[in-house]
Amino acid sequence: MPADKIALIVTFVAMLFAVRRFVLSAVFFLMCTGVYAQNYYEETPKVFDGGLILGLNFAQVDGDTYYGFHKIGLHAGAQVYIHFTQRIGITMDLLYSQKGSRGETVLQSPYLGTYVTKYFMNINYAEVPVTLHYKEHGFDFEAGLAYSRLINFSEYILSDKPVSIDPVKNAFGTTDIEYVVGLTTKVYKKFHVNARYEYSVISIRPNDRIPVNYGYGNNGQFNNVFNLRMIYLF
Repeated sequence: MPADKIALIVTFVAMLFAVRRFVLSAVFFLMCTGVYAQNYYEETPKVFDGGLILGLNFAQVDGDTYYGFHKIGLHAGAQVYIHFTQRIGITMDLLYSQKGSRGETVLQSPYLGTYVTKYFMNINYAEVPVTLHYKEHGFDFEAGLAYSRLINFSEYILSDKPVSIDPVKNAFGTTDIEYVVGLTTKVYKKFHVNARYEYSVISIRPNDRIPVNYGYGNNGQFNNVFNLRMIYLF
């Protein structure tokens, strides 16, 4: 089995154990302190909820030569919600998240006349966000950090001339850390709608790895993502 696939499996298993430790630690804390809160989402008091997540990312990458949230990707996974009080809690998600960038430029070529250069950047992550929550007037506000591990990526350009992109020399970093803010509201029984915004706090690719003429600025590249999610809590 290739070394990169072995590393990915090891990383995924480590994330699963991290989620397990998170849940056990939170439950132990609540049992020791005697904190059992009224669940905002349910009528009966609960210590924690589990949830399934399905949604879409609307992504761009700051530091490329394009602008706009034109890359649409899958955002799916599971969630554990720990309730500390009636209003305060914490969540941890385990997600598969597709990010990246899309761009088009209209140019003139002596060979083709007017043509469109198309740019494709696809970056796929295993992502673990941890966010604190505060509930008020039917809304659940959240803020926290997300750790992402790169699964794979692809990058290519359709142009009148070949553009060389080397998967090693132009590789993305294997990890990303983002700040996360979001808002959730209940829409029907156990179904909730959540909107989130995420932005990298570290560069996902330094300047010296960006393909020539496809970088902007001197600070590298950063994920810049909105996501809209449906959450089913049980």
